[in-house]
Amino acid sequence: MNIRHLPHLNDRDAWISFCQREQPYCFIASPEALVDFQTTYLLITLLEGKTRNGKAALKYSIGSRTTMEPAWRFIKACDFNLQMMLDGLNQVDFNGNVRDNSLLKAHTDLTVRKFFSKDKNIVSPSHMGLLSPLQRLPDVWNIAGVCRLLANQQFSHLDNLQLALPGKNGPSAGGSVISPKTLLLDLLDAPHEWQVRPVSHINTPFHLRIYQKGQPHFSLRPDLKQPEPKMRQRASHWHNLDG
Repeated sequence: MNIRHLPHLNDRDAWISFCQREQPYCFIASPEALVDFQTTYLLITLLEGKTRNGKAALKYSIGSRTTMEPAWRFIKACDFNLQMMLDGLNQVDFNGNVRDNSLLKAHTDLTVRKFFSKDKNIVSPSHMGLLSPLQRLPDVWNIAGVCRLLANQQFSHLDNLQLALPGKNGPSAGGSVISPKTLLLDLLDAPHEWQVRPVSHINTPFHLRIYQKGQPHFSLRPDLKQPEPKMRQRASHWHNLDG
């Protein structure tokens, strides 16, 4: 899944636009975080410090089992400012009674949890650098270009070439089809071990062959077309909550 990037979530309009997305699940540039609104829970994963392994990232869950209104009231109480939310959550004593905290006293039906993320494939955007979408195919391909394709889902036909070899498995695939996230992490962790070569034959569609230490492991076809983000149909629902 292509995770969208937003510059901030620090005002009402930004939150309304975020929540109207078909999938309100985005990287935020400042403060650096991954924000996910799952039905009735607001999930915030901290990605400061150039997170490379999502399992080491702190995560907050704010909401209620039955309705999204407590989470939305929490957002409003923090003046629609993500940094203010994180500053307040950072002051909560999770070893004691969370509901005694002044930040949460007005939300008696709100549940707040703090834990470590279970998603090892979450990588801080600042660690990946400027992996912006490619606007055109480069004249010379390198691993940085492949990372940009993978990070922005600008590809098709990602194949594990090792599966065609008897008795061999890909370095990360474990004998199965590799996910784009896993391959991206492998390339970022050890870029010096990987090489890429463009392949173009008369009877073969243009594709990139990806090598590790000189051995072919994967191939993919660049595809620079990007769909527009889909928005939720009932936008008025979010405006009613804000009333």
